[in-house]
Amino acid sequence: MSVSAGQPSDEEIVARIQRGERALFAVLFDRHYGRLERFVRHLGVPEADLEDVLAEVFTRALERIQSFRVDGRSRYLAYLYSIARNLVTDRMRRAARLPQTELLPDDPAHAHDDGARAPVDVVVERERVALIRSALERLNPSDRMIIWLSYDRELSCREIMEILGKPSISAVTTHLYKAMRRLRAMVQASDPESFRDPIARCGVRDD
Repeated sequence: MSVSAGQPSDEEIVARIQRGERALFAVLFDRHYGRLERFVRHLGVPEADLEDVLAEVFTRALERIQSFRVDGRSRYLAYLYSIARNLVTDRMRRAARLPQTELLPDDPAHAHDDGARAPVDVVVERERVALIRSALERLNPSDRMIIWLSYDRELSCREIMEILGKPSISAVTTHLYKAMRRLRAMVQASDPESFRDPIARCGVRDD
């Protein structure tokens, strides 16, 4: 849920909660539940566990509300993402399995369907997306995550730095650049003739 004009920002609400208006946390819950649900699903949380995980995320967020610094430098949503990521990482470690992120829709051929595409174009796009999905699945989890946060969630480098616990923005940009290079190399190795610029064609920027 986006913030409409005239509504208080997350940070303004957090400041009021920190001053004692704890009932306002329900506003943050309603505003960001959907985003957090999609996020933890991309981290590999099974559908059956989603509600429990999200309940724990928001419980931790409320318990730690006083620790968030309302100074204009950080977005509260990025803080929620970091709580969710840490919680899911702990769960995955306990279960001795790694998160599986998926950056592409199940049926990408319909993602930009304008009703005028030739069947061959649909087939080619499906093959292209299948190659990229296969390459993404072969990337290590940290590469998949940073690509997903940057290109699917469209978070800033500073927000990604906070979520992933990177030491600096330059560390984020370096990791993202290397992850994109590895992804591009995997896709081009699969089909160098048809995918000379596979990342750009599928909407994943490399700039």
